[in-house]
Amino acid sequence: MSLKVTDLHPLLSYIEECHEGDLLSFSNSLDKAIFMFHFLVKDNFTDFERQNCCHVLMELKEAVMEIYQKNSKNEY
Repeated sequence: MSLKVTDLHPLLSYIEECHEGDLLSFSNSLDKAIFMFHFLVKDNFTDFERQNCCHVLMELKEAVMEIYQKNSKNEY
């Protein structure tokens, strides 16, 4: 499966609508989600599932921060 920019439109729209286009706000929300994930009842997820979900969220956060940094460099 290969993604095109148009495939990411729902994610981009979400960031624009819910975080007013502020990638740092989105990143902070991901940080909070990862933090809260550690306090869920242990019966709901195995340690492996919890680790995998946190990993996915961290990878998403890193990708967003990379985009933010590239955009910041282009502004100056």
